[in-house]
Amino acid sequence: MRLTPLTILTLFCVQFLSAQVSYTANDDVPSYSGEFRFGSNMGYYPLWDDEQLADIAAGSIALDLTGAGVKTLRPALPEHFLEQYGYTYRVPTFQHYESLGIGDNTVFVGYPSEEHRDSTAYCTEGIISDVFKNMYSPIWDNGENGTPVNDTNYYALYMYRLVDIYKDYIQFYEIWNEPDFDYSSHAWLPPGTPGNWWDNDPDPCDYALHAPVESYVRMLRISYDVIKSADPDAYVAIGGLGYPSFLDAVLRNTDNPNGGDETPDYPLKGGAYFDCLSYHSYPHIDGSLREWNNDTQMFDYFRHSDAAVDGYLALRDEFETVLGNYDYDGNVYPKKVVINTESNIPRKKFGNYIGSDLAQLNYLIKALVTSMKENILQFYVYNLAEFGTYEGANNEFELMGLYEELYSNGPYDQVKLSSGIAYKTTSDLLSGYVYDPAQTALMALPSDVDGGAFLDGNGEHTYVLWGKTSVDESEDATTVYSFPANMEITNVEIRYWNYSENEQVRTDGGEEIKITSTPSFLRDVSVPLPVDLLYFRGKAEGSNARLEWLSVSEENNDYYEIEYSRDGADFESVAKVAGAGTTSTALQYHFIHRDAKSGDNYYRLKQVDFDENFEYTPIVNVPILSQNLFVVSPTLTTSLVKIAFDEVCKKVILLEVFDSFGRSRMRKQMEPGSYEMQIDLADFPAGIYFLKIRIPGEDIFTVRVLKEGL
Repeated sequence: MRLTPLTILTLFCVQFLSAQVSYTANDDVPSYSGEFRFGSNMGYYPLWDDEQLADIAAGSIALDLTGAGVKTLRPALPEHFLEQYGYTYRVPTFQHYESLGIGDNTVFVGYPSEEHRDSTAYCTEGIISDVFKNMYSPIWDNGENGTPVNDTNYYALYMYRLVDIYKDYIQFYEIWNEPDFDYSSHAWLPPGTPGNWWDNDPDPCDYALHAPVESYVRMLRISYDVIKSADPDAYVAIGGLGYPSFLDAVLRNTDNPNGGDETPDYPLKGGAYFDCLSYHSYPHIDGSLREWNNDTQMFDYFRHSDAAVDGYLALRDEFETVLGNYDYDGNVYPKKVVINTESNIPRKKFGNYIGSDLAQLNYLIKALVTSMKENILQFYVYNLAEFGTYEGANNEFELMGLYEELYSNGPYDQVKLSSGIAYKTTSDLLSGYVYDPAQTALMALPSDVDGGAFLDGNGEHTYVLWGKTSVDESEDATTVYSFPANMEITNVEIRYWNYSENEQVRTDGGEEIKITSTPSFLRDVSVPLPVDLLYFRGKAEGSNARLEWLSVSEENNDYYEIEYSRDGADFESVAKVAGAGTTSTALQYHFIHRDAKSGDNYYRLKQVDFDENFEYTPIVNVPILSQNLFVVSPTLTTSLVKIAFDEVCKKVILLEVFDSFGRSRMRKQMEPGSYEMQIDLADFPAGIYFLKIRIPGEDIFTVRVLKEGL
């Protein structure tokens, strides 16, 4: 039975008092035992409540909703809201989150009611503060008012009530949202410049709290004392921060209202009162994607997804450098854990910013994978849904989300974006996995490939690979990768960004795997045989398919049977190759299939013993393109594309045009006896398109065409 908040308050008051902590984050940071969480910010949409938003974030079996793969949420529990509606008001909501598999939530706190707001105008412009009044009253009062905290310290009382009721649902308490939100542009300034925050404490007029930075340190101190007393394994998070200069100001000050100096009453600086760094990263606006060129006196831009991920990580590194400067390096003081609670790039270009569907979905997958590699414990996409229509959006922050805008759509009438499909795919395929640096090292990734190996609880690996982008405003990066021979990966299942939508799986060998700028997810499905087979692979040789396999040793091996299929499901025998019986000598075999067709050709090897027992290898695909059957021109166009066929073609020809997200944009059919068709891409957006040409029952092949802007 779940205890009510009132019962908890009554039963555990004495225990809470006795549990007041005698340590700080200078002494201990708890080890994180949870898994990496795929998170989302909530947003506000008038027609939806938070439970309904959670349904489409995580998915709901009861409602037959697939969701977007979200495993944790970042809601707010501000004091003014809880004071108005009651502290238990959101308990059913958090219970609903839990029922959907959402956990280890991050909640940002603060925001006093008007009755509890400090009315002091610390700002010279006369703006009153946004922090709590009476924060410098004692935190504890030995239960004189029925609670262990001092009820006249409104912030302490608020945190005590909140934590006592919601601690089963919250892992990270984020003290304010963007407390360093800068109205002055001083946060960007380097040391030595007038008004910078490295050499000067932020002016209260400069930033969101409109109060001295010591007031924020005081909030951290109160939060740490109260939260750790109730839940020692929870994390007190500073943030979400955007500026390392503000972090420096917190670390160099105590909560002493008299200039932040150390005294017996204020013995420790701000780093003692938080054990988690939460930061926000928007690479499109933080300078990550451009660099000043002194020769041209202009910016050089690199607006592509890999540069954006580099910027995401570089900002984390800047924060950690500041922490290291104050000895939070794991040697003098414990290192802080790190989460990211807001990040994204827009899917539409505004001004000089990066912006496209493909760049956005690539960034989100890569940022998630990079977070797992770099021990960033949680990643929260901004936002669950967009705030405007694609055509009517006024700025880039309106077009960041996993769903199209929800303002005009009632509950459960949502449209998932490509970003949402990619987010769910990544969550589905990597939830519960941990980064495996040793296995990644074995992969020997070349300089133009990024990714890594991830291990689940059963000892199985998933490999994530992508070609690194490098050209400004281009997501075009195609290369090949081969697993090193010593990894003994001879066959893999490949899943792409939209696997959560189409559930399609492609099987390939372990060598010369084609990868693009959009990450692919690979799983080793190499099957051990009675014959110790090092590999079975195929490649095109003109219009033929060459199959090769190498046995390291054989025992009682009668023969190999080569089986062939056009669809990967129904196979027929096309040849037999004699085995070597029993041998410990490595033997190379090959077979050339001269009846291969244009398009996909699937093969498997059936190894048969003398006693008629047999085993199959995984399936390999050998795609063959018939370049003599047709000509597509031009492949770089602003409008018209012509497809001309050899006059011997006497069958119906089907043409379908797909965009780079796999969406069908046009279909045409050419009847027997016609040798040419023309399509017009003039009304299509600029970008890459794929012409899939199909001759039913025989040939399927694809040609890429680049549509330029007018």
